[in-house]
Amino acid sequence: MTDPQIKNEQDDTISYDDQKRTAREGSHNERRDLAGREDVRPEILYYLAGDPDPGVRRQIAQNDITPRHADLLLAQDDDDRVRSDVAGKIATTSIGMEEDEQTNVYKVTMQALEILAGDQLVRVRQILAESFKDSAGAPLHIVEKLALDREITVSGPILELSPILGDEFLIRVLNSEPVQGALKAISRRVALGEEVADAIVNSGDAEAVAELLGNESAQIREETLDRIVDQAPGQPGWHGPLVQRPRLHTDAARRIADIVSGSLLVELKKRADLDDASVAAIDTVIQRRLDGGEIPDLAELWSNGAGPKATNAGVEDPNWAKSKGGPAPAPAVPAPADPEWANTKAEAMDAAQIKRAEKLHKKGTLAEKHVASALNDGETDFVIVAMSLLADVPPEVVRKAASLQNAKALVALAWKAGLTMRLATRLQMNLAKIPPSGVLRATASDGYPISSEEMTWQLEFIAGMAAGD
Repeated sequence: MTDPQIKNEQDDTISYDDQKRTAREGSHNERRDLAGREDVRPEILYYLAGDPDPGVRRQIAQNDITPRHADLLLAQDDDDRVRSDVAGKIATTSIGMEEDEQTNVYKVTMQALEILAGDQLVRVRQILAESFKDSAGAPLHIVEKLALDREITVSGPILELSPILGDEFLIRVLNSEPVQGALKAISRRVALGEEVADAIVNSGDAEAVAELLGNESAQIREETLDRIVDQAPGQPGWHGPLVQRPRLHTDAARRIADIVSGSLLVELKKRADLDDASVAAIDTVIQRRLDGGEIPDLAELWSNGAGPKATNAGVEDPNWAKSKGGPAPAPAVPAPADPEWANTKAEAMDAAQIKRAEKLHKKGTLAEKHVASALNDGETDFVIVAMSLLADVPPEVVRKAASLQNAKALVALAWKAGLTMRLATRLQMNLAKIPPSGVLRATASDGYPISSEEMTWQLEFIAGMAAGD
């Protein structure tokens, strides 16, 4: 009998009989290669979904032509990695699927998603959430189930970004006993409605209200804003967002001027969008507070701070780029979360992971799916080396971007490596351990959120930092 691997090298085809023989009797490598092919009969792939070797089953889970009934089996697999792989694939293929579209396929797909959305492993549910978080074509009942997840790493991205969650559902979440961080995630939603904003204020969650005030697209009624200002004297964390809040009415501006510090009062006074009545009201408060000696340093602040509007630590001044003719300087970098691997020296890295990445790259087959799979498995060294090879930078550059939790630099590295923004989001969360609130997200069209010029500058910046170590 002709060796199927030799036959494959000769004409890149494999007969049905050879497929059956390999599935039953082939070695691990032969069965794994067969499971990853795109020209294998569905019944063979279904048979291999029950293979005793998890490496073979992972190939079946990643194969786009695997019959959905086999995916349903894999969604209940004992191996966490198999379920993670099949979750990523099914989530992607289910987006935009119509209910009457091949009815049986739709039914089995939804059944598999429901199982995965209730998986005991957080990573499996997180993969679904990352796939569905900003998709208008995601299945609503699965998205709502993920939005109610008790792990904020799962529910947070859905609550913040999903365009298919309605106000009624969000208010129901707010009025329940949501997981810690859920209210903050909802407060960051784009174009948040007035009724949802009211529910956030009624919740009494100070951090969520601060996020709401900082969300310029959120619709807040005047009477709701007045209630916030009423409580603001005891909430210094609200003062900065209140000063920056767009469309302040005159009475709100006056009352805010009455409670904020001298530096924030300077910022409020310098706003260009205030009407004459608001400016006059603020001036009156400033004079009264000066006369009363409440803010003795205001005169000095006024003379020294009357230039460009002050910026919060770590936030770029948009006027800088205009005046200098280039991108803004890099924001102050917070202290890293110090992932366990952050200070690991190159010589201590996993040699097997490095060798595997280099071998795939040498063959020209190193791709996004390999990086995503390694990220799922916690194979940090593989991810670092693969990113460095694909982006053509030293591994130290990738390591430095991750250890500093520099979201822009990680996004730029993913861009240079030819990876999707979807994976760049996961790299920020899983490699650098950046919390959801600090993660850069894809645009509505799944594109990169910063310009190619800015990403090029970020690459130069992080490369310089890595070289200086």
